[in-house]
Amino acid sequence: MVEILTAGRYFRKKYGVNVYKTPISMLGFTCPNIDGSKARGGCVFCENESFSPNHGVQKPKGISLNINSKTNPFLSSQLVQLESQFNQTKTRLTKKFNAKKFLVYFQSFTNTYAPFDTLKTLYDRSFELEDTIRISIGTRADCVEDKLLEYLSQKFKTKEVWIE
Repeated sequence: MVEILTAGRYFRKKYGVNVYKTPISMLGFTCPNIDGSKARGGCVFCENESFSPNHGVQKPKGISLNINSKTNPFLSSQLVQLESQFNQTKTRLTKKFNAKKFLVYFQSFTNTYAPFDTLKTLYDRSFELEDTIRISIGTRADCVEDKLLEYLSQKFKTKEVWIE
């Protein structure tokens, strides 16, 4: 019989410790249904305020990133947000659940809908965070470029990457 595990049991079996997701939400990220390139007004998956309890991300006024953005005026702030959100959540999960290892979970909005260099910088930094075993990226199939898949497949050779 094939053994089927919940995510928690899978992680405990593979890593021998409690593993938890740390939800991350990035300033400037959006999706094609919010920015109007595919539709208008968002969709049922966009209740982002409920996803990340400690992210404190403000919605940018007039500027949102997308795959075609030439520059990213938010990158330095995003790197600070990434570390801050990760560390706050890690501290809480360690105290409450004795968590030892973590997934950096890019959850809110479409987390592949930004310039490639921005995504690469954020994902690379995520793998450097202490006790991170993998990253998980929430996205849409129509917002993943071949260049990004190539990068992630190379990264997957040494780190585990999930695309949701």
